[in-house]
Amino acid sequence: MKVQVLMCTYLCFGFVLGLKEVRIQTPIAVKKGESTKLYCWYDIEGDPLYIVKWYKSGHEFYRYAPQEKPATKSFVVGNLHVKESESNATQVTLINVDVDAAGCFSCEVSADAPSFQTAIASGNMNVVELPFQRPIISGLRNKYRINDVLKLSCSSSYSRPAANLTWYINNNQATESFASIKYINNTEQNISMSTLQFQIKSDSFYNGTLKIRCSASIYDIYWQSTEVSAEEDKLKITYIEPISNVIGINYHQPPPNFQLGQTKLDGEIDIKVIGNSAVRIISHIITLKLIGVCRFFIL
Repeated sequence: MKVQVLMCTYLCFGFVLGLKEVRIQTPIAVKKGESTKLYCWYDIEGDPLYIVKWYKSGHEFYRYAPQEKPATKSFVVGNLHVKESESNATQVTLINVDVDAAGCFSCEVSADAPSFQTAIASGNMNVVELPFQRPIISGLRNKYRINDVLKLSCSSSYSRPAANLTWYINNNQATESFASIKYINNTEQNISMSTLQFQIKSDSFYNGTLKIRCSASIYDIYWQSTEVSAEEDKLKITYIEPISNVIGINYHQPPPNFQLGQTKLDGEIDIKVIGNSAVRIISHIITLKLIGVCRFFIL
């Protein structure tokens, strides 16, 4: 019984000293069709390396065994393509990554004598299909007034996974406390849509302009934005000037005061009567005739 206990203690102690800190480094996401590297870090504390194996969802697709020639060897697993010339004991290079390459990857490290220990670490990788165009904003008018209700929609075309949409108002991220924001993600077609609605206020405009931006993002490898703007439609007050029948040029005294019987400016010249109504013409003719009659009686 004592021997078994000692052996167990030795094995556990050997595991700690022989192989530790096995870590895997996988990218969060990779664009479809691109290449990427997966890393496996470990410390075998002086023991010789026996073998490193890589698995995709439990299926081995690459191994590195320093005692074998060649030391690297790859296996067919789905559409994974390993570039062995750029793969070694601590990394494996995948080229022309397809969407089915997404999933769980594992790195298994085994030390040689005297510890003969094995440890494994796992990590996930996503493969992204990017949208073919920027997000589209619709529903904007050219001008808005205070208390108008602005309602816009933003859509992002097919992508895998569907893009995240974020609204910005005058470069500030829109929040639920300020605006009504609804997301409509079509998981079957991988299309994202979102609506933004709020009431225009006096501080909604900056220098008379309201800017709205919709940004589409996928993990840390895709970020595209579309921005639109509208102007403030201010109410214009129209002043209607009174219509004048008499236009004086170079007036040097107040206009005629009809309440006091003054019908002509004393010593003023260049007085023009405008208007083509028949009433004004007949009045002018009658005035001329009266002047003629007065002259006749004076003579």
